[in-house]
Amino acid sequence: MTTQTATKVQGSWLDARALLGFGIAVGLGVLVAAFPVVGLEGIAVCLFLYGISRWARGRMEIWQVLVLLALTPYIILNYGFDNFAVGFNFPLGELLMFMGLGLAILSTPRGFLRNLLRDPVIVCLFALLLLSCAHLIVDVPRYGFYAIRDSSVFVEAIFLIAGLVWAQSSRNIRLFAYWMFCVLLVNLVYTYTFPWNERIQAVSPSSGIFHPVPLFGNYEQNGVFLVAGVLFCVWLAPSLVQWSRWVLLGLAVAQLGGLAILQLRSMYVGIVLLLALLLFLGETKKMAGVAYALAWGMGGVLALLLAVTSLGIKLQGRMGPVDLSFIQEHAATVLALGDSNTRMSHDVDRGDWYGEVWDRVRSSPSNMAVGEGFGQALIDFENEQGIPVRQPHNTSLTVLARLGFVGLSIWLLFLGLLATRYVKFLRLRTTSPAISALVLWLLMYSVLAFMFTSVQPEFEFSHGAIPFFFMQGLAIGIMRNSSSRFDARPLAI
Repeated sequence: MTTQTATKVQGSWLDARALLGFGIAVGLGVLVAAFPVVGLEGIAVCLFLYGISRWARGRMEIWQVLVLLALTPYIILNYGFDNFAVGFNFPLGELLMFMGLGLAILSTPRGFLRNLLRDPVIVCLFALLLLSCAHLIVDVPRYGFYAIRDSSVFVEAIFLIAGLVWAQSSRNIRLFAYWMFCVLLVNLVYTYTFPWNERIQAVSPSSGIFHPVPLFGNYEQNGVFLVAGVLFCVWLAPSLVQWSRWVLLGLAVAQLGGLAILQLRSMYVGIVLLLALLLFLGETKKMAGVAYALAWGMGGVLALLLAVTSLGIKLQGRMGPVDLSFIQEHAATVLALGDSNTRMSHDVDRGDWYGEVWDRVRSSPSNMAVGEGFGQALIDFENEQGIPVRQPHNTSLTVLARLGFVGLSIWLLFLGLLATRYVKFLRLRTTSPAISALVLWLLMYSVLAFMFTSVQPEFEFSHGAIPFFFMQGLAIGIMRNSSSRFDARPLAI
């Protein structure tokens, strides 16, 4: 063996990548041995992120990688990732998003950004941000970081700009669609771990700014993306992957099965609302496709519940056992919410919370006009863990309490302008079918997300607000540029 060959062999034993890979493998092995469920979930997340980084090489800019690395765990891990902090207790997700947004702005022509500031939708969001900043000047010295946390729903609206920049090329749009499909699949698998959520939380690493929160085992908004996943599998997935239509239909049915485990009544109503909206928009073919998937899904869910009940399998859902009994209970609460005999305890709690917030709003003329600002809890309530609940589980009511009728008017104007733009774009039908389908999907997701905020404080937390505003920016960018910038090719990888 020559000296040169010996040197190469010796160098191979000291290869940094090999040592790093060996160390990661040993660490993951120890994690799985000590905490099997969390270890396996950790491996799944690592493989997903590694796959994104490998696939993104040469396809994405650095700012896009940062944005996806934040959005992915926001959607899947939601509340757990909200509280995953680094350094001086700064949320990792917001750090990645702000870094990504900064790089995106630096790489964007100034003329494009100046034109954005003339858009009425963007003007509304900046008006809310300015009103919030005026409150924060007074509230931060009085209440500290709590004031900043309460204002996040308005501050994080700035990430709408990242979505607008993303929408500047058809290649980026196809990239987003493919990434979204992968996220929806991981979200589906993660949702089916809900019956073991207490065990998962018990062994999960925890982090938090105000109090420790498990990274894994939180499912606050996964139901929104389950319903959105049904639509995606029916409308967009056939253009992205060469899979059998029966496989995609099976995935759509599986999303509905996951919804049966999470037991979110707002999403049951949301499905009906989506069908009505599709009829209003004249999307009869797409409505028929969704109805077909729902028919299979209802049959599959009923068969699953029948099997679980007959075999005596104990699966715990969010609101109770996953069996035939929960269908009757949820139907009663959805169809007769006004009847106190059929309302669940948290429905009564929400009624009390709304009364508390309204009392705060009308307590002074300044509160009525511009709100009480940030830093104080809006309701007097503690959850089962003894942690104070600060928001009334209705985002529009939160906006009214924090920014008064002035802020609420701007917020409703923003939503109205956004809805009008969606409807006008979809009715014109001047772009490719694939782009229209994506914009329609973004509208359906927006409706589901906003409906969820009527019963949960989702926009008051980063896992709800950041994906929502990013996707609104993406939709606005597509609708602004589609007539002149996008080609007519279908979404493809």
